[in-house]
Formats: sequence, C-alpha cells, structure tokens
Amino acid sequence: MLPVLFHAGPVSVYTYGFCVAVGVLLAVFLMRRKSGEQGWTADEVLDAVLYFTPAGFLGARIFYVVQQWDFYAKNPAEIIMFWEGGVVFYGGVIAGLLFLWIYSRYKKWHSLKLFDFFAPYIALAHAFGRIGCFLNGCCYGGEFFSPWSVRYPFLNFPVHPVQLYEAAANFTAFFILSTIHARRKYDGETSLAYFLIYGTIRFLSEDFRGDNTPFWAGLTLPQVLSLAVLAVSAAVYFLFFRKKA
Repeated sequence: MLPVLFHAGPVSVYTYGFCVAVGVLLAVFLMRRKSGEQGWTADEVLDAVLYFTPAGFLGARIFYVVQQWDFYAKNPAEIIMFWEGGVVFYGGVIAGLLFLWIYSRYKKWHSLKLFDFFAPYIALAHAFGRIGCFLNGCCYGGEFFSPWSVRYPFLNFPVHPVQLYEAAANFTAFFILSTIHARRKYDGETSLAYFLIYGTIRFLSEDFRGDNTPFWAGLTLPQVLSLAVLAVSAAVYFLFFRKKA
C-alpha cells in the first residue's frame, strides 16, 4: 500500500492521482497520433479530452459522494479530495459522454464517431486508474488466501488483488477495442463493444470485491448497473445495428 508516492516540500503527490494522470496523458498522446485518421486535428482531439476528462471526474465523484453521503455529510471538506480515491466509474462515463455529445454538436461532428474514437482509450486510462486503486488501498478485494493475496494495514486478513484483475482486463479491452475500431463496419460499433465488454468485466469483478455490499437480489449496485448497461447495449444492437454487422 502506497497512498502517497512522494512529498515535495509541503506538496504531497498521491499515487492514485499520479496513476490516473499517467493513464490520461498516455491516452491523449496516442489519440493525438490517431486523430488524422479520423479527419480531425491533434488540437481538436485535445480540446475534446479537455471537455471529457474533468466532466468525467466530476460525474464519477458526485456518484461516489452520493453513495457515501453519511460520511461526507459529516466531512464536507473531503468531498473535493478526489485525488485520494473515491470515484464511481459509471458516473464518470455518463458525464463524460454527455459532454462529448455537446462538443460533437458544437463541432458538427457525428457523435457516435467521436464516442467510438474515445472508447479504447477510456479502457486504457481506466486500467492505470485501477493500478492507482491497488496502491491506494481502495476498491479492495474480498478475503482470499493464496500466494498472490495482498494485505492492507486496515484489514485483518489477506484479500484478492481485484484492482489488478480489473486493470489487466481493461488493458486487454483496450487492445480488443482498438482492433474492433480499426475494422469497424458502422459508427457506434466500438462504443457498443466497449459497454458490452466493460459491463461484463465489472459484473464479474464485483464477485471478488470486499468493499461493496449487496444492493438488490444479492447483487451489488455496480452489478445492477452493469446488467442494465449490458441489457441496453444488447437492445440497441439488435434494434439498430444488427443489419449493419
């Protein structure tokens, strides 16, 4: 566990924030290199990222704070301390895509084309964020005894390194989505693939989590949301895109 990467005088560099920054910067670097293939300039892509990233973090943080309101109502100053961890990914994706849609309307771009372009890099940045979670000690796994178990000082038992499971799954998703995007047959294909893949990843990874409690029918809230994402994505595919595949 390494929540603080280093101190520079009075400034603390938090590991979670650092990992997220590395993921976002790498995604931006790769996206700018690919921008010309879409008919966009590197600066236009950077502008889109500058809309998406803060909107995504704001949505993810709001979702988390609402879920943990009993704590934050008593500690309101900690609401803005997102660099220490504490975000809900689905909230971030919803908010980020909303701002991408607004940006695409402003630029008169096809929204689905922009969503497709972003999808693989969301998975890439998310993978680095999960590494940050592992080092920070948040989003920890359930009790598990094995040679690859990990221990956190605030727990009395070893746990699954579930953050690394999800990081590996997201890195894999990045390569799969990049391949799909390069061979896509219609706008929206990569976006649909992203939601189907990540919905599956998150639903399964929740079984290894130790920090979430049942929300409905023995499922955690992220699992319920994942089922909803999978159902909507499958319905959209069969209603609108099946004939194009």
